[in-house]
Amino acid sequence: MLRFVVLLLVALLGSALFGIFVLSSDLPSVEKLKDWKPPEATLIYDYKGRVFGDVAIQRRYYVPLKDIPPYVRQAFISAEDRNFYRHFGIDPVAVLRALIANLREREITQGASTITQQLARNLFLTPERSFKRKLKEMLLAIKIERTFSKDKILEMYLNYIYLGQGAYGVEAASRIYFGKHVKDLTLDEAALLAGLPKAPTKYNPFRNPEKVKERRNYVLQRMYEDGYITQEELQRYSSMPIKVKLENRYYGMDYFLDYVKDYLVENYGEVILAGGYKVYTTIDKDLQAHAQEVLKKGVMRVAKANGIPFLPEDPYEVQKRYQEQKVELKPGKVYIGKVLEVNDKNIKVEVKDYQFNVQINKMPIEKGDYVLVRFVKKSKKDEVSAEVLPDLQGALVALDVKTGAIRAMVGGYSYLRSSYNRAVYAKRQPGSAIKPIIYLAALMKGYTQVSPIDATPRSFYDPSTGKEWTPKNYEGQEYSTVTLRTALAKSINTATVNLLSEIGFDMPIQIGRDLGIELKPYYSMALGSIEVTPLELTSAFQAFANLGKKCQPYFIEKIVSPDGRVIERHQPKCEQVLPPQEVRVLIDMLRAVVLEGTAVSARSFGRIIAGKTGTTNDYMDAWFVGFSPYIVTGVWVGYDIKRSMGKGMAGAKVALPIWLDFMSVAAFRYPNEDFPVPKGVVLVNCPTPMYFVDGTQGVCNVKEEESKGMEEDELKGIVDPEILKKIEQEESKVKEVP
Repeated sequence: MLRFVVLLLVALLGSALFGIFVLSSDLPSVEKLKDWKPPEATLIYDYKGRVFGDVAIQRRYYVPLKDIPPYVRQAFISAEDRNFYRHFGIDPVAVLRALIANLREREITQGASTITQQLARNLFLTPERSFKRKLKEMLLAIKIERTFSKDKILEMYLNYIYLGQGAYGVEAASRIYFGKHVKDLTLDEAALLAGLPKAPTKYNPFRNPEKVKERRNYVLQRMYEDGYITQEELQRYSSMPIKVKLENRYYGMDYFLDYVKDYLVENYGEVILAGGYKVYTTIDKDLQAHAQEVLKKGVMRVAKANGIPFLPEDPYEVQKRYQEQKVELKPGKVYIGKVLEVNDKNIKVEVKDYQFNVQINKMPIEKGDYVLVRFVKKSKKDEVSAEVLPDLQGALVALDVKTGAIRAMVGGYSYLRSSYNRAVYAKRQPGSAIKPIIYLAALMKGYTQVSPIDATPRSFYDPSTGKEWTPKNYEGQEYSTVTLRTALAKSINTATVNLLSEIGFDMPIQIGRDLGIELKPYYSMALGSIEVTPLELTSAFQAFANLGKKCQPYFIEKIVSPDGRVIERHQPKCEQVLPPQEVRVLIDMLRAVVLEGTAVSARSFGRIIAGKTGTTNDYMDAWFVGFSPYIVTGVWVGYDIKRSMGKGMAGAKVALPIWLDFMSVAAFRYPNEDFPVPKGVVLVNCPTPMYFVDGTQGVCNVKEEESKGMEEDELKGIVDPEILKKIEQEESKVKEVP
């Protein structure tokens, strides 16, 4: 009998040794770790060289062990592997304790993984829970310990471990949770981070501060028991509240960062997101934050004024409200719905116990999104269906006038509600904001600011519809004859279309092409029936502000590889595409928009500015694009679908206040200077000071004091006095319109 037991034990031992031999021969080589470089985040800098954010597959910033304070290392050792410096890769006592518990439960319920085992698992193995994988993990840990020093293993671990919120390693976690480098952490902050590897979601300090405090204090207690801190330190730091940077909850969620990331992946592949590159951009960190704030505030103001419902930004708050809401299936009721499925035309949305198939049209909705749903009664049956209420949205783009560099870009009122970048991708009708192109074409054909234009309604054939079309003015106002200056300043539709009929399509279409905007040979294009993105329209106005010199918008200054090589560099690309003389006169007319026209509410702005409002049919889109001599900014507000914001929601009322809020910071960073006057442009009192291309000023080439001594026949024929009188009469009746 004894002989049988001995033979059985030998057989079992032999089988175990053979199994270990087989597994060992199948293990990956840990020698590769000698040259190991984990994926690191690619850092994004603003134009002043300040870190703006990062793009990454894994958000990680590798730091050597010498730059990690001793108490940070000790916190992780106490929390995860108190015998780290005494074992050979596995901790036999911990393994025996876990083995007994797992055999009792007949499954893997407890782990005894050392720091080295965790590193082996994360680097080489899958996360499956099996005895075979556990054995491989232990064997790899032993091999790692035989190859590397304890300090090197700890360094690799502290730089690799996942700590929640997209943070890999202690440096990334320190930046996200506390807004500081790991070398600057306090003892209680170090203990908080050390408590995260066990369950990063459960102990997320942004969401569960009470549980996090319990876990942190557990780590501090372990540090005290291990002799790393005193009892006084234990008591002091255990009583401290949890203080984290709540504004970093959604770190890295930014429209501009997405724009940069898309460019990098398209040109270099995803490898650049894991290579620790440095990307220097044109963005202004401060202006970007200010733009986000003012756009959000402006859109919310319009929504509240018009009774437009909207959801909270915080997705956790939305989810909580969705779960807590009590649903009544009555027409007119508005609730939070969850999107279950999305196809080209419909979505399936769930409102607690009810599901509906809802038609959508070009709304950027994805599976898992939460949306506002209103119940409506079906027309024929006494049943209730549902419709999705879109969010009121907005976009803002700011460019450097002299270079085209993008200084701010916000593609929606809230990235958390929608990451779709409307500043770059949303095609919208610009309304009257397109009119400067028509008036510039007239100036280039010899018209002046005081040239008369018939403003009576006319009918035109519209090839796009195959029907006659008669433009109308804001609130049905009618005029007979006005000057070009007044027609643009007051945004008189009938005058603009009549002007287009006089000058023809060729010149405006060519100007649009030079500015990057494709116009169509339809009379309705004069009122903005074409579609543009906010970036495209703002870029066109950049050429106006820069006296006809168009600069291609750009956002990358240079890209630097980890070894310091500059692999890409950009310089401003500017070209004179329009005559500076006529453009300078146009600027004067766009100044009139602010001084006496639709944007008169900006008249008291403390900088010299010019711009144009824009509003589309039924108040679906509201625009203001304006500029100083140094910075140009475009603002759009509307829905992602064709839907009215409400009566009176014109560009001057909706978009202009947002523009003013933003430019009250942006424009004041530059000198308060007037736009330069190129050679060939003269300032004439006519009767107020106006700019003219030299040689076109006509009767206005004589100052008032000089004209008194002229004979009547010297003025005869220059401008018909009856026309001037008629213009003055009509202009006195003009009201402010969008």
